[in-house]
Amino acid sequence: MAETPKCTCGNHGVMNKKEKIIFACSGASNVGELSNAASVKLTKEGFGNKACTASLAIKTPSVMERVENAGEIVVIDGCPVSCAKRIADNSGVKVDQYVIITELGINKISDMDILDEDITKTVSAVKDGKSVCLDRKREDHKGSGCNCGCESR
Repeated sequence: MAETPKCTCGNHGVMNKKEKIIFACSGASNVGELSNAASVKLTKEGFGNKACTASLAIKTPSVMERVENAGEIVVIDGCPVSCAKRIADNSGVKVDQYVIITELGINKISDMDILDEDITKTVSAVKDGKSVCLDRKREDHKGSGCNCGCESR
């Protein structure tokens, strides 16, 4: 009988309590694709390790174990719909850094073409520690277009 395959999404065989895990949107737009491309680049550069957002949504045991042992959780969403952040929230995951690409001045369009300069801008924002208002209350930024979910905090 064949062994059931185990998810290794971004694990790289390393379980490190200080691991920085990156969850990204993969939406069907330029900023969704950009979110994914930035997370891949950040992983290749050693900033953190990309993990599977879809596996987080269904609470795959291996992904949940990585989250539990992580030193930091980074979420990159393409737009204020906040799919990746909502998945993290619904899975009970505390997000430490949250970037929304459209808030970096990159417009969302329906084609999935991405520019190298936009990847660089997004990667730099993450590395610089930019983050959407995780600690503010919703009333502090009404009308800003932010949809980070902090109204539930």
